[in-house]
Amino acid sequence: MFGLKRAASGLWSARLSIPRDRWQDVGKAYGTKSGIRQEFLKSLQTHDKQEAIRRRGPALDALRTQVNGSLEAIGKKPLSGDWVPDWATPEKAIEAGLRYRQQIEQASDDYDPAEGLKPGEAAEGAPESEREHVRSAVTDLVLEASETLPSPADGTRYFKTVMGVVDGTTTPLGPLLDRWERERDQTISKASRAMDAAAINHFAAYVAEYDGQKLGITVKDPMQHLRAKGLESLELRMLGGFTEWLLDSAGLTAKTVGSRVSPLKMFWEWCIRKHIISGPNPWDGATRGLKQQAAQQGKSRPKRREFSETELLAILKADPDQRRWAWGQAIRDLMPLGLLTGARQNELCSLTVDRVVQVPGGELLGIGVIEEDAKNSNSIRRVPLHPLVRPIIERRLAAAIATGEPDAPLFPECKPGGPQGKRGYYFSKRFTDFRRDVLGAASDGLVAFHSFRKCFGTYMRRAAVAGVSECQLSVAQKLMGHKPQTITETTYMEAEMPWPVYEAAILGMVDKGLPESVRAALNQKAHTETFKDR
Repeated sequence: MFGLKRAASGLWSARLSIPRDRWQDVGKAYGTKSGIRQEFLKSLQTHDKQEAIRRRGPALDALRTQVNGSLEAIGKKPLSGDWVPDWATPEKAIEAGLRYRQQIEQASDDYDPAEGLKPGEAAEGAPESEREHVRSAVTDLVLEASETLPSPADGTRYFKTVMGVVDGTTTPLGPLLDRWERERDQTISKASRAMDAAAINHFAAYVAEYDGQKLGITVKDPMQHLRAKGLESLELRMLGGFTEWLLDSAGLTAKTVGSRVSPLKMFWEWCIRKHIISGPNPWDGATRGLKQQAAQQGKSRPKRREFSETELLAILKADPDQRRWAWGQAIRDLMPLGLLTGARQNELCSLTVDRVVQVPGGELLGIGVIEEDAKNSNSIRRVPLHPLVRPIIERRLAAAIATGEPDAPLFPECKPGGPQGKRGYYFSKRFTDFRRDVLGAASDGLVAFHSFRKCFGTYMRRAAVAGVSECQLSVAQKLMGHKPQTITETTYMEAEMPWPVYEAAILGMVDKGLPESVRAALNQKAHTETFKDR
């Protein structure tokens, strides 16, 4: 029996087994001749097995304390005191509880007369049905298993976990999270699912740290630990400390903390709606004050902006191939596309053959952003391509079509990456390297690839001021995939404007909004591109 040893005389002793990888450390601490020490014994002064089980916990704790003291005296780390057999981990305890509960539910409610008794009679205190009989047997099995664990605390924890699942008083978080995530997958984007996953991962790390300090255990796998937790066992005091932990221990900004708490609030709302638990939602008010805190933090950080004319010229004229890597052509192509379409980085990196569009009656070729890559529903749109960047798309389109794949990517070098599997993930890192090479590290936090999009909006406004009516705000919002700002626009106006309006906006923005020096640089690039194709 684990943690116990019976002598030939029948006397029981507590046995502390030393892990194999620590035999030499303990042997050195105690100066053994063999150089190793495998176990320690401490007499429990009893011949009774049940009494030995009751005395085992304190005796093992005393032995472990003694050994740890000797190890620390020679500068070695202490023994881990939280080991339990594989079958007794929280995850396995949950599995056992679910398995036992299924067996009990499958048992009959009919009376199963005891041997030697007439039908209709029952011994006093005996189970009155097969189901009660199975329930009683399960209780005995779980109790017996719990008594073999290293300490009474381990045994109590195991028994409560298994029987809580059996009785339905403990609802493991794992299956609930799986059900919630399946429903979420049907209604939200990949980006939102990634936010959910980030929130659950942070919460798992927090719960593991909280339980580790409270219970004196070491949690090796925070996510498994969380999934094995009963929803009902999550104390309000513990939940209330999550926001503070995110700010202080995890070092997140107030804005990011809000995004981590929000999915948990939605999960609890789902549990309440499914009548798994009753309200109120413990996360109500958890983010109160974070907006004001985020605003204060924002004041102390530089605000990301558009490229200045000087920066834009420097970065457009620089040669990415000087780094001798595989990203030069992608950087060279995507910069002017970002500037003259206002599209987001991932929207451009995700372009495929079937997302290059020729609108009937339209003069300009266009690109489409579909739901799969859109940030939200407003981002689903089509954007005309200015003649200055059309050669880039035509060249890449021809290469993609040559592969024979109907949905071949236009930027195959932009492989999916990151938690959301975005094609812009690795490109973002490479463009950051390139931008630092050209503009210096001082540009960190001030400009990024997204600054091309900010330039697009800026030049749209300049063109509108210069008299290009198609570059007005409502058209710019459509082209950039932003939500209309008024009820009049969202309710009483057409959802899509005629394609020629968008074409005129793109042409007018380049003609009247773009700085002359930038337009000249793009003209030079387009001329080089056309010459190259010939």
